[in-house]
Amino acid sequence: MTLEEYYNSIDLDEIERFIEEGQEENLNLEFKTVNFPNYNKQNKEFDKKNFSEVISGFGNSNGGIIIWGIKAKNNLKNQDVAQSKKPIEQITKFLNTLNRLEGQAVTPAISGLIHEKIETTDDIGFIKTYVPASENAPHMANFSGKHYYKRSGDSFYQCEHYDIADMFTRKKSPRLRIHIRKLPRGSSHVSGKRFIKYCFAVALHNDGESIAKFPFLGLNVEGANAERYGIDGNNNHGLIKQIKTPMFEHNYIGGSDKVIYPKTMIDIDHFFINIIEGENVPDIEIQYLISAENMRNIQKEIILENDFFKYQYQKS
Repeated sequence: MTLEEYYNSIDLDEIERFIEEGQEENLNLEFKTVNFPNYNKQNKEFDKKNFSEVISGFGNSNGGIIIWGIKAKNNLKNQDVAQSKKPIEQITKFLNTLNRLEGQAVTPAISGLIHEKIETTDDIGFIKTYVPASENAPHMANFSGKHYYKRSGDSFYQCEHYDIADMFTRKKSPRLRIHIRKLPRGSSHVSGKRFIKYCFAVALHNDGESIAKFPFLGLNVEGANAERYGIDGNNNHGLIKQIKTPMFEHNYIGGSDKVIYPKTMIDIDHFFINIIEGENVPDIEIQYLISAENMRNIQKEIILENDFFKYQYQKS
């Protein structure tokens, strides 16, 4: 489960579990109480300082989740653990405050911040905040002395000069992801039976901030066949198709001139399966490996089930 997927799963039951089990703060999880709405000048600035530090620290590190409305206390093992619930009153107003301050709290602003209510009763409850690991680090905490922060263990620390220098010089990376898309289906008649040709494209999407040079995609597709003449009928593919290897039946590579630009997607190859009309499409298992320069390899598998092919429109 990714950090964002875990964030999406956090609800009141998870809040209760935090307290009952004494959940420890960790590299990606922080508990915070707030003075809101009982503000005076001093405690209002304290809340702003807290907000600024945590999103700077998580954004400059590996990302994280903040739960607003839980008090943490140091235990006998010198660990900060969830101790008690401190629900926030006027939670909608506090949520609006976070949304308003997020563009002011750090420089540069962190894209992809999410704040959501976990409401218990009328306008009382908790807020969860998701801070993605940022590719535009370092982020300066504007409400905390214009310092830069990082996350280490269960605490935030001011960055040393070498930390900041490293973030400024750190090379941005591409982030390739596989994308499966339905294509128009076809049909044919063989020996008096009508067959439906279900088709799909395998694509690569670069949702990173850097050009993906020397991209590679290795595929094993069990239960479907590659189109004989590529993605355009002229034997072309999104990347250069290579011969079969012991690891992958289908291999595609690029170079310094065959690249995938940030925030773009290209079809790599098209696949199909012929099924007698009325029958379900069997599961199609896809094993893949993705790599590119300055990017960690991603090796996973996905399964396309019958529901994936429902409502597929037919070629005219």
